[in-house]
Amino acid sequence: MKKNVLIITNFIIILLLAVSYILGHYFINYPMPFNFWYSVKESGFEYFPFILAATALIAYLVSCLSVKSSNFKLRFLIFYPIVNFTVLLFFIITSENELIKNQNELSKKETEYILQAQKDIKNDRVSFSYAGGLSFSVYNEHVLSRIRDIRKKYGITYENTGCVSDPMTTEAQKKYRETVNPYLEKRNGKGWEYRMQQEIDSLK
Repeated sequence: MKKNVLIITNFIIILLLAVSYILGHYFINYPMPFNFWYSVKESGFEYFPFILAATALIAYLVSCLSVKSSNFKLRFLIFYPIVNFTVLLFFIITSENELIKNQNELSKKETEYILQAQKDIKNDRVSFSYAGGLSFSVYNEHVLSRIRDIRKKYGITYENTGCVSDPMTTEAQKKYRETVNPYLEKRNGKGWEYRMQQEIDSLK
């Protein structure tokens, strides 16, 4: 009976260890949207069996140093979950620290975007950033100039920040849009985006 309980305990701790290993990748990359299979792939889960092998070796060595008269298998079943639980605690603490650090950084970035939005509202010049890389427009310079004039009439500009956009910046930018959207609707009226796009489309 005791042996069965130890086997179940080992299984549960190994399962928790695997989950914490996968979630650790998500916490380190927070606020990246969670995708289980992507996290499994990117976390390097293929190395997880080597972690179990290492903890098994440690448990084996500790079991060999224990009282010789007791059952070796029983000693191993006792020490193996202890070693794995220690590693589990390490994963949890490390991941939690990374998560807290990322949350604090996100909060700081969100505050910066809110302050920038308030400044842009005051200057009546809202700027939407987007990651588009190097793009080649199908419009000539005259049409592009007229498009910029139309957007300026509605109080907005668009800024290409390049081809790389990290999840932290993308998430923080939502606060900018949340702050300026009520202002733009008050300034331009409801449905202003549709009307602006119609004006731009008429230039094609």
